[in-house]
Amino acid sequence: MRKARWGFWLGFGVGCMLGVRWVARRGLRITPPWLAPLLTSRLRHVYRTPERLVALLNPQPSWCVLDLGCGNGAYTLPIAAQGCNVLAVDVQRAMLRALQQRLPRALSTSTHLCQASAERLPFRHAAFDAVVMIAVLPMTPRPAQVLREVRRVLKPGGVLVVSEEVFAPEYVPPSKTQRWLESAGFRVTRLERALLQYAVRSVAP
Repeated sequence: MRKARWGFWLGFGVGCMLGVRWVARRGLRITPPWLAPLLTSRLRHVYRTPERLVALLNPQPSWCVLDLGCGNGAYTLPIAAQGCNVLAVDVQRAMLRALQQRLPRALSTSTHLCQASAERLPFRHAAFDAVVMIAVLPMTPRPAQVLREVRRVLKPGGVLVVSEEVFAPEYVPPSKTQRWLESAGFRVTRLERALLQYAVRSVAP
């Protein structure tokens, strides 16, 4: 029975990944809402667990965290569960609706949703203690502009976690992500590598 379940999730995951690549070939850079179930699938959590991200971020209960490119909230909710105030931003309204449907009542007062472009964030300077971007940065047309905006809204010494996974059609290696971050003025403090994904923790000046 267990093998059958794993076979189902493996087939589902592979099918969705092929779907993502098909979408990418058609010139669409962002994950469409119809692929949202992949973001919270059991298969994805095998190689990218929310607990590992939370441990790398190490958020404090008083923090205000920006989940930029949040999708349907695969990592928004685990971060909010640490006692943080989380602002979940996505350019697609349908993704935010999917997150709203998953949002438990216990986290509804500490989790806020906003539709906006990563290149032009509607927030004041130094508004956030931390920003997370999970499989987002290479999807954006202008990563350098996005990182300028992230630096603007982060407090001095604020934490930025950027993570990418090899299944994504826009995947870039960690060395390129580190160059982007350093060019934007961030200081890389930690790189975590795994078989199918990596995460870079950096600090704003």
